[in-house]
Amino acid sequence: MKRLQFVWISLLICMVLAGCSSSKQPEQAQANQGKQTTTQTNQNKQTEQQQTASVLPSKPANTLPVKVLRTVDGDTLKVSYQGKEETVRLILVDTPETVKPNTPVQPFGKEASDFTKAQLTGQTVELELDAQERDQYGRLLAYVWYKGSLYNAQLLEKGYARVAVFPPNTKYVDQFRHIQKKAQDAQLGIWSIENYVTDRGFQARAGEAQTPKDNGGQTAKPNTGSDCSIKGNINSKGEKIYHLPGQQFYDKTNPERLFCTEEEAKAAGYRKSLR
Repeated sequence: MKRLQFVWISLLICMVLAGCSSSKQPEQAQANQGKQTTTQTNQNKQTEQQQTASVLPSKPANTLPVKVLRTVDGDTLKVSYQGKEETVRLILVDTPETVKPNTPVQPFGKEASDFTKAQLTGQTVELELDAQERDQYGRLLAYVWYKGSLYNAQLLEKGYARVAVFPPNTKYVDQFRHIQKKAQDAQLGIWSIENYVTDRGFQARAGEAQTPKDNGGQTAKPNTGSDCSIKGNINSKGEKIYHLPGQQFYDKTNPERLFCTEEEAKAAGYRKSLR
């Protein structure tokens, strides 16, 4: 009898233990799933950070150290270079106006100017030159490196500047457009105002496009309407080509310049696209 009782008690204990173990399995599986989700999320974030980092260029060896004396606006500096004061215009970026004669302060112009002033005034930075060293006003045209980062790109990241292409200084144009797209998608700064940014500059008021600041000695004409819809582009071989509405590559073309007539494009040295 005692032996039979022992067997029954053993069976009961086994059943209880099995029940507890089975009840814990879903909890354990859920905990493991949560850990896997967290790990995957962290991996995705790390991958995104690596992809972003891969877009940004590394500082080259041939830079020129200068000291920033003061800032003019978001994209223009006064620096001490080789014992004299020089004006530096940042390449491939354009911030809204704050000091242009007969032009009111444009939205986010003050924010861009204040940011550059706070970041760079009194600091030693390094200038990287591109194909064209100076513009027609004698200003140095440069990418500005500060603490190992490209400051031109920082203005784009924060939505304080748009990409402004003035050949032949186009070294980082693809990277800059990628950075600009992220700021645009996030509606940061200048991108938070609908129709404010155009490929020719910034809108002062609805329907009034401002001519962008001169960069590299080339003053772009404002797009005054649908008549000025001929897209001028410089390809990887340096050929100047213009595209008419309806041509094969028109919609895919990001213009360096817009023209109102074919004669105007040809006068600027552009030829018609073959397709």
